Amino acid sequence: MSTLAANLNNETPMANLVDETQAVVSNKLRMSIDNLSFYYAKGAKPSLKQVSMPIYKNRVTALIGPSGCGKSTLLRTLNRIYDLYDNQYAEGEILLDGESIFKNTDVNELRSKIGMVFQKPTPFPMSIYENMAFGLKIQGELSKAEIEKRIDLRLSVPTCGKKLKIS
Repeated sequence: MSTLAANLNNETPMANLVDETQAVVSNKLRMSIDNLSFYYAKGAKPSLKQVSMPIYKNRVTALIGPSGCGKSTLLRTLNRIYDLYDNQYAEGEILLDGESIFKNTDVNELRSKIGMVFQKPTPFPMSIYENMAFGLKIQGELSKAEIEKRIDLRLSVPTCGKKLKIS
């Protein structure tokens, strides 16, 4: 019986699924969310109410729940996307590496540390090439020739659509 199948039958503890010589599981706190509430409008009921949770470095954290329960809203508070919309605001504390994401934080720097991949790809209103080059350009580490090489390589790989190629 495979290790996964054994685990599903409660024969093997979950910790045994990872070879400890190959993976390092950290207890180091990467992000801390404390009493976070989020409002889509002033005076409205909170969409998130006093959410608290740790997020550890080198671990996978899953947000699971039915549609409309606040998973996406929570994610959007982590990189302050709500700042783009009038009247939306958060209360509480979010610390990234021990520093508040609310106080004296450059949102562009914050968003370079906390990215998101949405379920439905939504390209920027520009050409396919410009959409694909955007992420590579903002990092500022690659030459124009290297960016073009990577985009050409990506465009040569078959996918089920242009939107998936640029996302």
